[in-house]
Amino acid sequence: MRILIIVLLYIIPFTITSQFYVKKDHLEYGFNIGTYVANNNTSVLYDAHSYVATTLESAFNPSNQNFNYSSAINYLDAEFGGVGTWEIDNSAVPAEMSYNPGFLIGVHVGKHHPKFKYYIDYNLADINVNGTSQIKDRFNNPADANYTPPVIISIRGRERRNLFNLGVVLDFINDEDFHLGIPFEFQFCQVSLINNEIYLDGVSQSHPVNHVPANLVNTSGNNNPNGFGFGGGSGLVLTLDMAENIMISFGYQGYFAQSNFSDLLKPWGLQHTAFARMIWMKH
Repeated sequence: MRILIIVLLYIIPFTITSQFYVKKDHLEYGFNIGTYVANNNTSVLYDAHSYVATTLESAFNPSNQNFNYSSAINYLDAEFGGVGTWEIDNSAVPAEMSYNPGFLIGVHVGKHHPKFKYYIDYNLADINVNGTSQIKDRFNNPADANYTPPVIISIRGRERRNLFNLGVVLDFINDEDFHLGIPFEFQFCQVSLINNEIYLDGVSQSHPVNHVPANLVNTSGNNNPNGFGFGGGSGLVLTLDMAENIMISFGYQGYFAQSNFSDLLKPWGLQHTAFARMIWMKH
């Protein structure tokens, strides 16, 4: 019995001090910075073909010149040697659009308990999307002496996502020097189109893509389609001690979430975030 008491007196303090989080509960707050990778299933919104009032075909139609696109049409007439000597390459329409990894920044508030932490995050992600189409020589093929190489149409867009996360982190490894946790999150996601433009190689002027009145039911005449979706996800978060009451976390989380731009475009897809988080603890 005496031996058992001695062993317990030795083990209990060691167990307490060997854990990364030694307090039963405390408040923490901080900020996030990282990368957001969007699923490409909503990039079709920007292709100047599928969800627009003015398509590439109508914008670059020589027989029906739109004032906004006249500089591009005049350039193409000069480049290909005359009116009606060029056309949109139908094999490149619609353009294949893809998101670039976006910049993510946000704030974090959480509270610890002995075996878990619950928290709320707000993050803002700014994302760019890119694709290309082309104008080709109407009459000549590459073997002809008078052949003019295609002119590239660059299609670009910018999107903003407001991400509201409610989550809990469960202990996976709670060591003296670090903590590895498994987060589970519920997410609200507000998406909005910021801009969508066409750039013709050789022409400095950009041409906005007209989404009004597109077949996007819930935009109410707004040229910036937007809406709310939701989803959830999980990942891993590694937390390290930096100084007294200051920690830093590195994490990855994947979300299966809905990107709701309209009644006709609200697909589900897997989104990804990788982030660093600076944290201050308040006892």
